[in-house]
Amino acid sequence: MVHFNAQFRSFRVVIVFVLSIVVFSCRTARAEERVATEEALMRIRVIAASLEARLEMTQNVQIWIVPVDERMVSVERIHKGASADDVFIIQLDQSFLEGLNDEELQAAIAHELGHVWIFCHHPYLQTEAFANEIAMRVVSRDSMKKVYAKLWLHLGTSGDFEKLLGTETKTPANVAVAPNVIMPGRFVASRMCCW
Repeated sequence: MVHFNAQFRSFRVVIVFVLSIVVFSCRTARAEERVATEEALMRIRVIAASLEARLEMTQNVQIWIVPVDERMVSVERIHKGASADDVFIIQLDQSFLEGLNDEELQAAIAHELGHVWIFCHHPYLQTEAFANEIAMRVVSRDSMKKVYAKLWLHLGTSGDFEKLLGTETKTPANVAVAPNVIMPGRFVASRMCCW
């Protein structure tokens, strides 16, 4: 019986030791994941702030990285009431975000900021095409094509670049193009949606 108790105590010590290692490893992994997410969030906020400045936006825009967003990237208006400014929250699906390079991330954020800009200037003209038109004031059409291609691949679907980005115009090499020039288009009222 004494021999059994000694073995049982040894077994308990081993179990406690193994559980301690597992718990410590999980905490360390979660801490590393949290630091990586916070670093990514800071990088994204810097990109967003730069785009907001270039679009001359003063709205309260917050950025969140979420485990799952069915639209991959979206924006939502939080109405604060008559006495307070509204808040716009841009959510990025973590797995989709991890597949974007900086150029594509800028394009995705610019698109969502396009929705915010439209809401504050022409709230009844919410369309993907109009949000892209606003976005292309600060990012290239090519960047928008790249992020849409990744989005469609991620979702297992396809779309029409011409419909979403307008007809691509060729500029002769000897003609200078003024920045921030927006080609007028036709817009249909729709609810605020993203991607």
